[in-house]
Amino acid sequence: MNWKVIYLLPALILATAVPAYSLTNNKSQSSDPANHIAQSTQQGNIMKKPNAVPKVNAKRKSNNVAKRSTRNVLTVGSRGETVKAVQNSLKQQGFYTASVNGVFDNKTRAAVIKFQKSKGLRADGIVGHRTLAALK
Repeated sequence: MNWKVIYLLPALILATAVPAYSLTNNKSQSSDPANHIAQSTQQGNIMKKPNAVPKVNAKRKSNNVAKRSTRNVLTVGSRGETVKAVQNSLKQQGFYTASVNGVFDNKTRAAVIKFQKSKGLRADGIVGHRTLAALK
C-alpha cells in the first residue's frame, strides 16, 4: 500500500465517523468508527429540530406530583362520619368546642387551623392525609 494512504486512513475514518455519530443521536460507547457509520446509514438523518413546536392536540404526559387525591380531603361543606370523627378528635384535644354534628362548617375549619398550627402543619383549614395522620 502507498504510505500516503496508510498515513491518511485514520484521518479519513475520523472525518467520516464524527458527522455520522452526531446524526444518529446514539450515545453508545462503542469505539468502532465503522459501527457509527453503519448506524447512520441504517437510521438516516434522525436529528430533531431544536425549536420544534409541540402539537396542540398531542396528549401530554401526566405529572403525578400535581395529582392529589380528593377522596380523603375535608373542606367547608363536607358532611359525614369522617367529619364527625375529626370533630370528636379535635374536641378531645381541646381545639373544637361546638357540637359534633358531622358538618364541616366555619367553626370546624377554625378548630382545624388551630390544630394545624399547633402541629407545625400548613394551616389551611383543609383536612388532608397529613392532618388526619396527625389527629390520630
